[in-house]
Amino acid sequence: MQLRPLVVLAAALACGPPPAPKDSLPVPSDSRRPPAPKDTSPVPPDIAPPDSPARELPIRTGAEVPSGPLVVTHAGVGSPLSDADGAERAAAAGGDVLASGGSALDAAIAAAVVLEDDPRYNAGTGANIRLDGRTIQLDASLMTDDGRFAAVAAIERVKNPIRAARLVLDSPHVLLVGEGATRFAHKLGLPDEVPRSPQAEAKYAARMKRLREVIETPGTQEPDWRIYWNYPGEMPPDMVAWRYGGDTVGAVARTADHRFAATLSTGGTSVTLYGRVGDVPIYGAGLFAGPAGAVACTGHGEEIIRQALARTVYQALAAGTPAREAVARAAGAFDPRWDVGLIAVDRNGWGVAATQPMAHGHVP
Repeated sequence: MQLRPLVVLAAALACGPPPAPKDSLPVPSDSRRPPAPKDTSPVPPDIAPPDSPARELPIRTGAEVPSGPLVVTHAGVGSPLSDADGAERAAAAGGDVLASGGSALDAAIAAAVVLEDDPRYNAGTGANIRLDGRTIQLDASLMTDDGRFAAVAAIERVKNPIRAARLVLDSPHVLLVGEGATRFAHKLGLPDEVPRSPQAEAKYAARMKRLREVIETPGTQEPDWRIYWNYPGEMPPDMVAWRYGGDTVGAVARTADHRFAATLSTGGTSVTLYGRVGDVPIYGAGLFAGPAGAVACTGHGEEIIRQALARTVYQALAAGTPAREAVARAAGAFDPRWDVGLIAVDRNGWGVAATQPMAHGHVP
């Protein structure tokens, strides 16, 4: 299916700043893992050849921190810097877990939960409402440096999908989707609740208003999304589509003894059909972790999948590229039609880079 109309629509409707197998044996406690195996993944060429033109990056930061625990968070590419307080609180929550002796995974999950509970961000409570004005479908994933990965996709009626992904980690499977994921989460004790918020309602109304203005513009190239309608129930009379605001939230963590983990959670893009799955629950796309570090991405999901972006950046870390430089190269070389943001930690420090403003936080 051609996705170009989604890209055109996203550009036109801007309302603001712009395989490692899973072990089926019982899993030991997160904080009592054996040493991580030596990384043997093939290392690709540099993400951006030396003579490649690089994009301007309004967000490019990081530091060398060769010892001690680290947590870095992001609130999604395009999230305003004025909302960075939530990302900082999330990083602090993860830092508290590490300070009390928790694992890197425990810390990354704690940070993700804080981000999911902040209605300003497109995850959990603040997740985007879909085209029908009712549906909210969520994706989340996690990965540890010993190769364990778990995810949920298109899950509904769960406030904190990252907790559902954690439950999948202890199951016989790697990825659960749709109604099966929802039933699984409820069966194992997560509350049955729709994560809807006044902020999400307001974003929905604003996008619908802006949509009408764009669709009625003479010569518009926007598709008539009624042709592709595949949601349960009747189509709202004034529905066609709208653009997203904010994106995936994520966290990466490092313990003092250099163990790593990453988490991601998202409400998905608003310009999407029912059941669409982006990069978050795809292995190696939205996040990756290994003995050399951890990476988490945000941005245009289809392109992130095509590039296997997180794993590509991780392989740069494994080859010795510092986290700060690895994420900047990846962001600068990303297809200029779309935006992207990345965070990473390695054995010697951390890095953040994005092609648009992106609220983020870190501890220390």
